[in-house]
Amino acid sequence: MEDIKMALIQIPHDMTELRVMMEQLKTMGKEVNEEKLIDQAVVDNAQQLLDEALEGHYFSCKLVDGDLIVYDVINLPAGTVKPLGNSFKEDFITDAEGLWHHLSSELNRIAGGR
Repeated sequence: MEDIKMALIQIPHDMTELRVMMEQLKTMGKEVNEEKLIDQAVVDNAQQLLDEALEGHYFSCKLVDGDLIVYDVINLPAGTVKPLGNSFKEDFITDAEGLWHHLSSELNRIAGGR
C-alpha cells in the first residue's frame, strides 16, 4: 500500500475523494482496485479515529472477515466493530459520513474501556 500513500489525497473520506485518488494513482501509472482502496480507506480512517480517542497510536485495527478488529498495545483483540449494513464497502459507498459517526462511536467505546 505504499504506492497509495504517494497520492495527493492520502486518505479518502468518501467516494468522490476515492475517485479522485484513483485518477491520481492511474496518472502515476499505478494499478488501482476500488475495493482494496475502500478497505484501506476504512482502516486508515478508523485508525485516525482510534488515535484521536487514545491521544496517540496505542491500538491498531484491521479488517478481518468483514469486521474491523481493534488490537491493544500487546496486539490482543480489544474489540470488534461490525458494519452498519452488509459490509464496510457498502457503508462507505452509500453513506460515508454515517460510517465515520458509527466508527467514531464504536471506537470510542472500545478505547474508553481501556
